Amino acid sequence: MDFEEVSAQLQLGEEADRLKAGWERSQAQLPADPEFLKPDFVRWACREVHLPEDLAEAGARLAARIAENEALRRLAWHMRYRVYVARDASWGEMNGWPTLEAVLGEEAGLFYLVILVSNVPQMQEQHRLHQVPPEVVQATLEDVSLWARPKRGGIRVNLPWLQNHLSANLYRLGRLQFQFGEFDQPLRAYRNRKSGVVVALSEGGVVYRAEGHRGRRDDRSQGHWTADLSIGDDEIRGFPLHPDGHAVHKEVVLARSEWDQELAPGDPVLHIHIPGGAPLDHRACGEAFQRAMEFFPRHYPEYRFAAFCCSSWLLNTWLAEVLPADSNLVRFQREFYLTPLEQWPQGMIDRVFDDTPVDPATAPR
Repeated sequence: MDFEEVSAQLQLGEEADRLKAGWERSQAQLPADPEFLKPDFVRWACREVHLPEDLAEAGARLAARIAENEALRRLAWHMRYRVYVARDASWGEMNGWPTLEAVLGEEAGLFYLVILVSNVPQMQEQHRLHQVPPEVVQATLEDVSLWARPKRGGIRVNLPWLQNHLSANLYRLGRLQFQFGEFDQPLRAYRNRKSGVVVALSEGGVVYRAEGHRGRRDDRSQGHWTADLSIGDDEIRGFPLHPDGHAVHKEVVLARSEWDQELAPGDPVLHIHIPGGAPLDHRACGEAFQRAMEFFPRHYPEYRFAAFCCSSWLLNTWLAEVLPADSNLVRFQREFYLTPLEQWPQGMIDRVFDDTPVDPATAPR
C-alpha cells in the first residue's frame, strides 16, 4: 500500500503533504508484527509513564484496532519512525499532522498516545545506560500526564513537546527542566580572560528596531538598523547586546588576544523549561541549577554543554517594569544575560490565563 492509497483511505486531505517525507524509507523497515501496537504493550507503557488506567485501557483498545487496519498500521509506524527512529520530524511538522477524526472519531487523540508511548523501552534503556536515578525519572515523567489532559490540548497537540521526555532528551531536576539541544540564537558570547566579563555580539544581518528589539528583514519602521559582525585574526568588530535585553547601535572592538568565544550558534547547550504547578522560588531555582551542574557531568559526561539557555515569556523585560523588584519573576530574570528574541506575543496571555481566550480590554487586572 503506497502513500497515496493510505492518504485516501484515511481521508488525510491537505494535511497529507506534511506526512509524505521519508515514507519509502520508513515503510522499508515496517515490522511484520509491530510490538508497539500490541494492547499489553500499550497498557504497560502507559503505566510506566504514570498515565491514568482508563487512558491506558482506551489506548490498548485502539492499538488493536490500528494493528488490524493496514492503512492505520502503516501510518502509525511512519509517525513512530519519524519521531523516534529517524528523529527528523520538526516541531512544526508534528503540529500539522492530521487529527484522524474522520476515521477514528472520538478515539482520534488516542492514536497519538499510542505513538508517544511506543518509545518507552528505548527511553528506559537510556536511563539504565546513564544510571539516571529513579526519582529523577519519576519527576521527569510526571509532566506527561499534565500535558495529556484535554485542557492542555491533549497528546496530539503536545506530541512535539512530550516526545522529549520519552526520548530521554529532557530531565526535571527540582524546580526546572533541562533539555539537550543546540544554541540557535543569532549571537556570539565572548569572555574577557582577565576580568571574566561576558559580552554578547549580534550576528551580522540581524535587523533591530530603534529601541534595540528584534525586527523583521522587511522592517522599514523609523530608526531600524542591521547589525554587522567581523571576526578577524586580531580583533572582533560587532554590535553588542546589552544584558537587559536590547541591542546597542554602537560598534565595539574586542582584541582576540583578550577575549575567548564562549558561545556561538550550533554549540551544545542545556535549554531550560519552567514547569507549572509551583512558585518560581529563587532558592529552588538556584538548587535546580546546582543539581544540573552535578547531574549532567556525572550521568552524561560526554555532553559538554557551553551554556544554560532559556526562551520564555517569563523573561520578557516588560515584567520588570510592572512587578516588584523582589518578585520571583524579576529575580529569575536577573540571573540571565538577556538578549532580544523573536517572540509570539500571544504566548504570555495564553500562559497567564491558562490557555483560556480572553479580551485584554475586559480581562482581570
